[in-house]
Amino acid sequence: MKRLLLAICTVGMLLAASVANTAMALPIGEAIEAIGDRLVNEQSLDGAWPGEADFTGSIVAGLANAYEITGKAAYRTAAQLGGDYIVGAAGGNFYGDEAYGLARVSAITGDSSYANAAKSFYDSLDTFAYIAGFRSTDRSNAVFCVAQHTVGADMVGAANAGIWREGLIQYLSKIADDEALYPVMSLGVATWALAETGPMDETRVDPFGLVGEAYWEGVALSDLAGLLGSHQADSGAYAGSFYHRFDHTAAGPGYEASGYTEDAVFGILGLIASSGSTGGILAGRIALASGVASTGIVYEHTWSGGASYYTYGGEVLQVIPEPVSLLLLGTGMLLLRRKRNKLA
Repeated sequence: MKRLLLAICTVGMLLAASVANTAMALPIGEAIEAIGDRLVNEQSLDGAWPGEADFTGSIVAGLANAYEITGKAAYRTAAQLGGDYIVGAAGGNFYGDEAYGLARVSAITGDSSYANAAKSFYDSLDTFAYIAGFRSTDRSNAVFCVAQHTVGADMVGAANAGIWREGLIQYLSKIADDEALYPVMSLGVATWALAETGPMDETRVDPFGLVGEAYWEGVALSDLAGLLGSHQADSGAYAGSFYHRFDHTAAGPGYEASGYTEDAVFGILGLIASSGSTGGILAGRIALASGVASTGIVYEHTWSGGASYYTYGGEVLQVIPEPVSLLLLGTGMLLLRRKRNKLA
């Protein structure tokens, strides 16, 4: 089984020696192109990004979205080159974000070979055993990886797509503040994946209250959007961002209670997919865009800076809206959700 490296960078402690981002407050439209142009310009010739080859899928998915938003052919070319890297380097055994990225490349290029590579991977698995293997990693890592696989399998029409969704619900029931590295981010990415792949109905996260954490007692899938929205900061320095923990406290000395880029990215994706608060989606998008440097660099924390990775840029591009929504941002009108089309 492939090594269980989580295809996200750490959200944890801010680096004391890092220089905070002072080139903030970009409008959303400018933030999209600043990130996209940087990713294009700094992509390696092999299609990956320096030092982040294992995170190519997340970056490719963001560039695919940026292409759909802007129509810039360079973003499509970079996404396709990244897809070529994934197919060649993975050896047919994909991370979840790689499979999702391949599905997005097929969607923007019309070339089904990328999605078919992911479908062949899924259709060849002992899916139950593969999903069980994620027990060996942190609970948040497990939720993230299985969530990405859930959407990837669904988009390419894999026969086992429903099994991935069931596995995701079970892993979600294990998330709690002191039992997972990224509690709110886990809720966000799970809500996104579940809403993209099936009904958000009265199915219980922990049906009998026997195996999950106490946080999930009585919680149904239909509750997830509201629950996620309750963890979004609505005032203060980090308004529009998301808290890191369910109890809205900092994880420890040197941590912030809210304002981390990835918590916001996956929180907003969850709200978009589940038709959550449009006001929350708008506030979150503005908060993320405000944390993008004019050079296109995206930092670990939206206001305080910290570490920076290409992956953060790719993830932010997955959240930024389509062009018509850019016009609506100044009027307070509703932002319409855009469903991903299945490829099979």
